[in-house]
Amino acid sequence: MIPMKIVTILFILGYAGCSTLTDEELWLKVEQAKNNNNWDSTRFVSERILKEYPEGRYAGWARFAIAESYRFQNHPREALDNYKVFIEKYPDLQPAAVSLFLVGFIYGNNLRMIDSARWYYEDFLKKYPKHDLVPSVKLELESLGKSVHEALDERLQQHQNITRY
Repeated sequence: MIPMKIVTILFILGYAGCSTLTDEELWLKVEQAKNNNNWDSTRFVSERILKEYPEGRYAGWARFAIAESYRFQNHPREALDNYKVFIEKYPDLQPAAVSLFLVGFIYGNNLRMIDSARWYYEDFLKKYPKHDLVPSVKLELESLGKSVHEALDERLQQHQNITRY
């Protein structure tokens, strides 16, 4: 039996490869693949958007989808590279702040590159001081270089000190 991912990729190759699709039609394929957690197809069609419509209205979103596909498939370095390209090329698109946060997160939690994580988190706080992710960024900064247990113990101790007074 052929695995479902291969069937989906073959379907997309057959369907998308037979005719020229608009960037919007391709983006609908990306959305469909993402909704099905089919990250290989997400990446494949997103790469096609970037190749065929590099300045199109979905190019930035396609780059973000590629980064997400790598992140969800546990390929942190590839995700990191694509988030960085996204931030540089599409700083005004909505996921730019999330991308910047995720760069710091991947450096700190996946790659254990604490100085790089700190730099990106601090850059986030400068660029997006009122963003909803600010509390998460501050928590990540406090936890950098610590194990989950160390960070949790520290937070519990702080909470206990607050409740005593």
